[in-house]
Amino acid sequence: MKVAFATNDRKTIADRTGRAKEFAVYELSDSEVINIEYFENTHEHHEHKHGYHVHGKGHGHSHKDIIDKISTVDFLYAKHIGTHLKANLDEANIKFELTKEKEIDELIKGFLDDEYE
Repeated sequence: MKVAFATNDRKTIADRTGRAKEFAVYELSDSEVINIEYFENTHEHHEHKHGYHVHGKGHGHSHKDIIDKISTVDFLYAKHIGTHLKANLDEANIKFELTKEKEIDELIKGFLDDEYE
């Protein structure tokens, strides 16, 4: 099973998923973490003004780069997901769950305890 998190520091879940520095993808098996990969979020580098995205030439409001990088995950855990990213996740059939947990390790520990009991 693979679980993804948006993160800015590799320890905590980012407040804004689409603007996070990177995504951490944890691969889980037999009640343990067997691999962790990090993918840079190239979408977060876009300029934001007054609450609106300002994109460069030829770029619409798509999160294709994010979707491509996490397309193999079973779940994305996030603190917040914007309307456009939610639509893109739904279109790609990527399940997500909102959480108030801040620490990735705590969420992974709880997930392993629940999933592999």
